[in-house]
Amino acid sequence: MEITPRPFGEILGEGMTMLAKVWRRLFAPAFWAFVLLGGLTIAIFAITDSDDFLELVLTNPEALDDMTEAELLEPTLRLLQAVLLAVILQLLATGFVNLTAHRLVASEISGEPAGTGRAVARAFARLPTLVVAGVLVFISVALGLVALIVPGLWLAGCLTMVSAVIALEEVGPFQALRRSFSLVRGRWWPTVGFLLLVGVLGSIAAQLVQLVALPVLGASGVGIGVGLGFVLLVIVQGMVVAAIAVMTTLWYLDLRARQEPLLRSSLL
Repeated sequence: MEITPRPFGEILGEGMTMLAKVWRRLFAPAFWAFVLLGGLTIAIFAITDSDDFLELVLTNPEALDDMTEAELLEPTLRLLQAVLLAVILQLLATGFVNLTAHRLVASEISGEPAGTGRAVARAFARLPTLVVAGVLVFISVALGLVALIVPGLWLAGCLTMVSAVIALEEVGPFQALRRSFSLVRGRWWPTVGFLLLVGVLGSIAAQLVQLVALPVLGASGVGIGVGLGFVLLVIVQGMVVAAIAVMTTLWYLDLRARQEPLLRSSLL
């Protein structure tokens, strides 16, 4: 059966239906990826002693006025290094969850639903390609932003389909960037609008979950509350990333269907 282009709202509705179908298989990889991310981030800040300096900056910034430039330089550099490593880990976790979600959604649409293990194995296999492509995207967008800002924003929109391309097509990083450009061409505004809307909805959902859970956490002891808060944050963050990836997959398939005959059976 051929996949045909659909209206904006229909894709959004289909995304909600698809999320209900695959969330159980997505939950474990999303949860553990962000648990690992959280644990490693805490370890990085502790090992570099950046946690104490960050707490000082946030809670007692006046104390920094009494420090000399030499005294400030070393902890500031350590904090920047810790933040950089944390951002890299965040991108790796997000990329892994995106690749897993793309595969699960495509397998569901193809009529041959994949198990979590198979999707995760495929995500790990394609993760190095996504890392290289991510570096290329960062360099391209950064240069565009430095140039006149607008070119950078335009490039960012043109490259939004890179992870879906890498997950579902046998291409390398450079080909993935060109392929994303080709897919988004002529559909830049709808693509950016769709992804912004999905991002806003994801943020609202995350805020609602946290608002409901805060009274429960507040009623717990300090230690228990902190632990539950960390687990909640991990679950919410992982599932929001996964949900956005599900929506992105459907938009990617719609873009393909507008340019080429696309059979469900040919997705994997």
